[in-house]
Amino acid sequence: MPFEDMPGTRADLISTLTFALTLATPLVSLWSFRLARRREHARHRRVQTALLLACFASVVAFEVRILMAGGSGSLIAGAPPRLLVAARALLGAHIIVAVLAYLGWLMLLLMSRRRFSISLPGAFSRAHRRAGWAVFAGLAFSAASATGMYLFAFVL
Repeated sequence: MPFEDMPGTRADLISTLTFALTLATPLVSLWSFRLARRREHARHRRVQTALLLACFASVVAFEVRILMAGGSGSLIAGAPPRLLVAARALLGAHIIVAVLAYLGWLMLLLMSRRRFSISLPGAFSRAHRRAGWAVFAGLAFSAASATGMYLFAFVL
């Protein structure tokens, strides 16, 4: 596979790009929230849609890479033996929170697209803000846990 190992790690290009996007997602989301606060709702919607699509594409590519390597066990196989239990626990927590965050994000995006109108803010705005912050918390946890997983799988 081209770009088999990234400099200083055992990670390939897909793993590193997915990790970088996972780290950037909460930051881009915060910027997007500022757009909404400035009443740039259409731009906020475009940013969130593009970001979610990029994240889904990245995760699908990463999951295919993991499956081709033998499954999630192969991902943590490179972790130091003394840290294997911690790596498994972190992997489980990461997967659960990331899946819930992405599903919540998708549902929020789909509901918001249906309710998007010229007269914003509307009746859905308060629920949208609360759900958006909940998704953000999941994305922030996913970025933090992905950092741990990247270290376990590719650096330590």
